[in-house]
Amino acid sequence: MNQLFDFKRTILLARLKFSLHKKMLALSVLGFYALLFIIGFFIAYANRNSSDTFTFFTPFHFISMYLMIGLGGIAIAGRAFQDMNTPEKSIGQILIPASTFEKFILPLITTSILWIVFSLVSYHLFSLLFNGIWSLTFGYQFETFNGVNIFDVPMMFEIIMGYFLLHSAFFLGAAAFKKYPIVKTILVQFVLNWSFTLLGFVVTLILFGSMENFGYAMESLGELLKNNEWFLTTTINFDGEQIEMMSYKLRYFWRFVMFVLTGALYVTAYFKLKEREV
Repeated sequence: MNQLFDFKRTILLARLKFSLHKKMLALSVLGFYALLFIIGFFIAYANRNSSDTFTFFTPFHFISMYLMIGLGGIAIAGRAFQDMNTPEKSIGQILIPASTFEKFILPLITTSILWIVFSLVSYHLFSLLFNGIWSLTFGYQFETFNGVNIFDVPMMFEIIMGYFLLHSAFFLGAAAFKKYPIVKTILVQFVLNWSFTLLGFVVTLILFGSMENFGYAMESLGELLKNNEWFLTTTINFDGEQIEMMSYKLRYFWRFVMFVLTGALYVTAYFKLKEREV
């Protein structure tokens, strides 16, 4: 049997984890849908004299589904290793006959990819019930919600990469912090953001003397890039969009940065988990 990864062993681990957390997951999801149902009642009642359900049902569903996928994924990622947050539970976690990689890869996949799939499927079922009940109650024309249209928005690849970047940050927080991992992860991000902002401001003052001089230097840099044909007016087809060459280069660079940061955070989370099991 492979000591690093074994599929049958991972399935057994998944069954164990699901049996331990299914009630909490079910209550959380049902609670979220119950809240949406209550909010939906007031929206439907307030618009009971309108014949166009599209004006309020569809945007409501898109926002709610985004919240479920985004905030829900971050929340469960931040609690991915809660079984190790007390001495008693951590001992039980260590004694589970599975490798550290299996204990790492299973919550990573379930709190990211599987959560997205589950959210899409379950929310579509909820939207059918939601639209059906309020259509029957207030006489609206029934419409089927198509949440797959969220993938048709511009820069969807960057949005997905941004989601995984946030997920990796909270996943690392779950592996690194024993108490209040979500709160501590948010605080760390806040401190880092302000630290880099302050550092950038100080470096700008040291190198350029003032923000005004920095602006002049950026204008000169812009002229230099333009002379070297970075700011070409020609457009190219990129992910189905017609964009300028400069935007094309910047978007590829941003994708590369997000990919590297996400990978680095996941790798760090693995070694943090490994440290906690030693």
